[in-house]
Amino acid sequence: MAKQRRTTWLTGFLAILYYEFLWNLRKKKIVGLFILVFAIVTLELALPPLLDYYNGVPLTPNSNVVFDFFNGLSGIFLFLIAVATTMNTISGEFETGSITPLLTKPVSKNTVFLGKIVASFLTLLGIYAFLTVYVTVGGILIEGSQNNLQLIPLGLVGLILATMVWGSLVILLGTLSKSSLVAALGSFGVWIGVTIAGGVLGSVFGQTTILFYAPGSGATGSTGGCGPGRVEAGGTFATGTDNLGYMLMQWVLNGGTTLNFCGFNAFRRAQIIESS
Repeated sequence: MAKQRRTTWLTGFLAILYYEFLWNLRKKKIVGLFILVFAIVTLELALPPLLDYYNGVPLTPNSNVVFDFFNGLSGIFLFLIAVATTMNTISGEFETGSITPLLTKPVSKNTVFLGKIVASFLTLLGIYAFLTVYVTVGGILIEGSQNNLQLIPLGLVGLILATMVWGSLVILLGTLSKSSLVAALGSFGVWIGVTIAGGVLGSVFGQTTILFYAPGSGATGSTGGCGPGRVEAGGTFATGTDNLGYMLMQWVLNGGTTLNFCGFNAFRRAQIIESS
């Protein structure tokens, strides 16, 4: 009996996945996302060498293009990918009225919801896997051999998880409002609020005390020291959820390196230095 129940649940779950992928293909969402990321990454890879060639600057091979790409792929790009992938996941069913026949199927609401979440995850996996392969091949062809390619799968997983942080917010707003427009605009408002308020509050209270508790770019970490009123020379990168892929790659590559968080507290007028 238990085996039959598991088989029935799996059948329903796979049916929801199939239904969700057909829904996305019918709306040409997946095709549009692939075209978007292809265009953006092509510009990022090809534009700097073209500008150097136009300005007469000799092309210097860069062996860290692929590794550093995961540091630059964050912020508004991840947010837009999350919105495009998940804004119709629940709310679109209510808007078209297809939620009623869907819920009459012999599948529980939890299975429907889980199937939609997994479908979004697999969509992002396909997009970012394509993106990663394209960046790797393009980086090797344009800039020569690349370092730390073995860490790329870790960066890929981090990209997906970082995007799903924003995607979960979009799905929540879409489920509560039953409107794709509210889901998109509401999540965009949250993104703007977190971005602006995080910068303002971080400059007043010290970035590490505020920015660790919100999604987005987070506090800026430095592998160098904290000089008077400035960050000393050293690798600097954002430590928020948007940069999860690059942080995981740095953690594996430089697990023993101290990461400093340098900020300025306007109330105490003293520099804040924290390490982890």
